[in-house]
Amino acid sequence: MSNYKITLKPVYSRPASTLPTGVTLPSDWSSLAWHQAKTYEALQDPSIDVIFNTALTGDGKSLAAYLAAMTQRTYTLATYPTNELGRDQEKQAQGYKAKFKPQHDPQIYRLNAAVLEEFIATNKIPSKLEGLINRADNSEILLTNPDIFHYIHDFRYLRRNKAGKGDNSDRLFQKIDNNYNLFIFDEFHVFSSPQITNILNAILLIKHTTPGKKFLFLSATPNELLQEFLSNIGLRYNIIDPVSQEAYKFTNEEGWRQINFPVDLIFPRNLEPSLSSNYNWIVENAETIILRFFQENTESKGAIILNSIAAVKKLLPKFQELFAPLGLKVRENTGLTGETEKSKSVEEADLLLGTSTIDVGVDFKINFLVFEAADAGNFIQRFGRLGRHGGFDTYQAYALLPNFIVERLFEVDKHPLQNGDICDRITFSNIIRAHYGYINEFKQYPKRWGGIQSACVHLELNKGNMKAQYPEAANRFEVDIQKALGISLKQKYAQLFHCMKESKKKIIEEVRSFRGSSQLDCGIYDATNPDEPEQERYKIYNLPSILSNFIYQWVDKESFTNEAKKAGLSINRFERALCYLKLTGYREVREDWKFYCSREDLSEIAKSGKVQVLKGLEATAGINQISGALWRRDLVCFVSDRNRSTLRAKLGLPIHFQAYSLSDCMEDRNPPYTIAFGQSALLLETLIWHWKPQEDEGWIC
Repeated sequence: MSNYKITLKPVYSRPASTLPTGVTLPSDWSSLAWHQAKTYEALQDPSIDVIFNTALTGDGKSLAAYLAAMTQRTYTLATYPTNELGRDQEKQAQGYKAKFKPQHDPQIYRLNAAVLEEFIATNKIPSKLEGLINRADNSEILLTNPDIFHYIHDFRYLRRNKAGKGDNSDRLFQKIDNNYNLFIFDEFHVFSSPQITNILNAILLIKHTTPGKKFLFLSATPNELLQEFLSNIGLRYNIIDPVSQEAYKFTNEEGWRQINFPVDLIFPRNLEPSLSSNYNWIVENAETIILRFFQENTESKGAIILNSIAAVKKLLPKFQELFAPLGLKVRENTGLTGETEKSKSVEEADLLLGTSTIDVGVDFKINFLVFEAADAGNFIQRFGRLGRHGGFDTYQAYALLPNFIVERLFEVDKHPLQNGDICDRITFSNIIRAHYGYINEFKQYPKRWGGIQSACVHLELNKGNMKAQYPEAANRFEVDIQKALGISLKQKYAQLFHCMKESKKKIIEEVRSFRGSSQLDCGIYDATNPDEPEQERYKIYNLPSILSNFIYQWVDKESFTNEAKKAGLSINRFERALCYLKLTGYREVREDWKFYCSREDLSEIAKSGKVQVLKGLEATAGINQISGALWRRDLVCFVSDRNRSTLRAKLGLPIHFQAYSLSDCMEDRNPPYTIAFGQSALLLETLIWHWKPQEDEGWIC
């Protein structure tokens, strides 16, 4: 037997028994879903601060989020973790506006860093602060990302001199928070403990300066760490959980709405846990499985979702050539895909090849899926793209999992699945969570590092003008955050000032970032797609992925920025790039390389168990100019004297965790050290700081 196969039952969602007061549905709608009505009611309840909606993928969580904005003039700021999801949800919100026809005609605007820069340049606005205020003043519904939300509440866009003089602390956040009554966080499960801590700090800042706001988290996977923090401080939250309330069934019942169609899910056997095995399976089965499905099931739409951009880029021309005789379009959507292609790809592609840019929340109309999955949550997320829309005769998916996971599911003692099983999606999702494998959640990060960002917020609240405007805010914030995280702000202040005193300001900047400061990001000119508009070829991408997967040429900074300006781009986002490169192609075989450091004290640094700011790193692959750029850059990092494979296996590090092999010998084939950068350095330190010598003095940096 070459494959295992199971069938997932359809899913039906319970309708609401009555409409909430104040809600009138479009004429062609019969009812709301149970969870949509309950979410709306919770948002109107003054005794509830935070709502978690855990409805299944495809059950209309977006409408649950925007219903109040469409019916009650609830000004809403919504955050989405990817640009692609933000674009998708902008279309959804515009669709709801067309359906509900709200009398107040809410203006809907989507904003990310690139859009903000373009808006500022086009309208000759003097700063990002004024740009954000302008958009907030003119958008009743503002869609952005959680990064911008965090930086607003971390006082980042304020204009201040080196002495800290300038804009008052509340110049921006008060304006934003006064404008909006509802703050939405969609697909929040994709984030880890640093982002959870940052959002908690922002919620508490809002609570104690602009009370009465609502916070809605949308995710089929509830975040237990955030709920624990809220419970610690008595913040009132409500979980809207259709599963626990039996609001889903797997056979048709009158009046219940079908939200998922039956799917045949196939698990190829004997796939090795290597970087190339899934790619090779796709190449080998491109005609016999993938193309044949489209030949036998005309009008089909499909997607292949992989972990590697390079794999997508290499597969794209192969599938375009294969599908062209059928008149079918094959498109791409990855982190390196330009905005024009991204905006068209989901709508126009017959077969879409993509990465994590499309696996979060995007509403696909597909009946065929091939996917990789880095962990259980990633599996459930990507598999959830399939079977959401009718109009197809059959739905089929191939899950490309390592052989040891397939064995856990189908072969080892007490395996939960049998070949040919018919299973409901809820039971199946629980099986995947139980048998996929452990991924570290870094639960010690909030207490060890996250509290430093809390101290920075508290420091602002203690300033004279803030004490006058919000006299109780600092004390109440201190009480809440200490209870929530189990920390002492006094101790966090000591750690904060120690790092600053030791000239480790870059570490504090890393702590205060949202997803990390992207120290290894390079400015790139992407010459690999001849059809891409010139302006969209200028991108940001991280050095390790470039070294591993791409063919490139060196470009000096002046030439790069001059050409970017000629293309009509603002160069601000490229200013802090490590270096500048022109991508010309993709490697057929992944480059084997490592970081190299010739410092004589590398062994002592590794044993110290501390986050460092290091200079003098090189890379054993690539051109000399790249190593030169690395050598000159001060990098926030953590060095361990355990090798990378050992750490990944022992600690359950996520697939995209920024931990790399490091050696003090250029010819070393088995590098003895591991180096993690940026936010990953902080996270790794929380896991293994206790491995350091007993005589350590206790400072964390």
